[in-house]
This record gives sequence, structure tokens and C-alpha cells, in this order.
Amino acid sequence: MGAIEIDRIDGRRARGLRTRDAIVSALLDLVAAGDVAPTAQRVADRAGVSVRSVYQHFSDVEGLYADATERTYEWARDAAEDVDVSLPAALRVDAFVEGRIAILEALLPFHRAVRLMEPASDRVRQSRLAMEKWEKDRVAKVFAQELRAMESSRRAAVLAGVDALASADSWDHLRRNGQSARSARQVLRSGIPSLLGVTG
Repeated sequence: MGAIEIDRIDGRRARGLRTRDAIVSALLDLVAAGDVAPTAQRVADRAGVSVRSVYQHFSDVEGLYADATERTYEWARDAAEDVDVSLPAALRVDAFVEGRIAILEALLPFHRAVRLMEPASDRVRQSRLAMEKWEKDRVAKVFAQELRAMESSRRAAVLAGVDALASADSWDHLRRNGQSARSARQVLRSGIPSLLGVTG
């Protein structure tokens, strides 16, 4: 195979990757705008491609959502800033809450879309479960000092409680039931120290 033919193949591959990326980005844009269950036609229109092109790159809508889910959770993990575990407990709570809610608020429309798609997609469900494990591990790391000081059964309950309070499901519940982002933030800021037994 000559160099020209290789360049032609590489060019087609690059165009295909760009089109695939544009389709996933279009889905995420629609979801972020509040269209949590966009049709393939709306995704195609947003991406500037044909519906046929959508199905050339993704065999079904489930595959498109699965790719979008993996990309979104990867962004969330990369965007999460480390909390300095040497800080006093109250400052760690503040840093943790501010970092967590920034991501939760950004992901809120997408979280609702994932919950709609999840029953039909093992890949979407597995991505969400992996994200939830990462979030719980992060809670355990940030508040390791307080958790280590507890008796084992209480430690497990407190870890589960902080993880649940800071979860996407809890944030969605608060926001759907009339809490502003500011008031929902206060729920976390008061609830997490209470669970951990942190004062100050």
C-alpha cells in the first residue's frame, strides 16, 4: 500500500472520529439545554449530520448514550480538585462541598438523562455505578481522619450517609423539590458536619 493510499485512509479515519465526536457533543449539548431524551433526528440536526450518519457511527441510541456517559463521567473525575486532607475538618467540609456541588449542578440534566436511559443499557448503568464508587472513595479519602476515629459499624454508616447526602440523586431530589442551588448547598454544608461530628 502506497503512502498516498495510507494518507487517504488516515484522513477518512480522522474525519470519522471528528464526526463521532460531533455527534456525542450534540447529544450532550441537547441534554444540557434540558432535552433529556433527544431523538436521533434532533441529535443529527444539532451535529449538522444526517440521521444515517448517526447510525453509521452508533448502532443504536444506547451506544450513543453509553459513549456520552463515559465521556461525561471522565470529565467529572478530571474536573474534581483534590481536597487538602491536612486542612482542619471544617475547611475540608467547605472545600469538599464546593467542589462536589459544582460538578453536581453541571451534571444535573445529564444525571436525569442517564436515569431514563439506564434501564435499557448495561453500559450506562455500569458507568454510573463506577462513578458512584469513585465518589464514595473520594468521601472516604477526604474524611479519613474522622472516619478512622469511629467504631467500625458507625464508620460504615457515616460514610454511607455522607456519600448519600453528597450524591447526584440527593442533589436532583433537592433541586426538583424547590431548593435553589444556594439552599441545597446549605443542606450539604450543615448535614455533612453533623454526620461526621465536626464542629467549628
